[in-house]
Amino acid sequence: MIKKPGDADFNLDDYPLYNLNRTSATYVAEMSQALKNVDMDQTQWRVLCLLGDENPSMVRELARRGVIKMSTLTRMLERMERDGLVERKAWEQDKRNVQVFITDKGREALKTALSVNANIYKSAVAGLSEDEIEQFMQTLKHMRENLSRCPHAPK
Repeated sequence: MIKKPGDADFNLDDYPLYNLNRTSATYVAEMSQALKNVDMDQTQWRVLCLLGDENPSMVRELARRGVIKMSTLTRMLERMERDGLVERKAWEQDKRNVQVFITDKGREALKTALSVNANIYKSAVAGLSEDEIEQFMQTLKHMRENLSRCPHAPK
């Protein structure tokens, strides 16, 4: 039986959210190290993946989906634009909004980063079946939905 916070014999190592955080931190550390080898960082990786998924994207949508602070994202987009990975353009319908487009050079960088990630993903899911991975994804989504309804969740 899993002991919950507040239980007399609660053990942090058996707490699902603690293990989720540790797993995430381990993944981020591994990805950061691997991405350094291809001259990329975590934020660039997330932005390129998001643009690979939905191109163009609005800046505010990249910030939301990438869980990136707007100030951090703005600086990153400036650097990525300077490096030729993305282009930013005012949105035709409302010039106050900015769209971000992945460039051909950005697509090549994304392809490289995806191959780096593929190796890490393979290691992370070693020994898990497709059904276990799918169930895990559903569990994570369910927990995120639950947490989004908490009184302190970002709106």
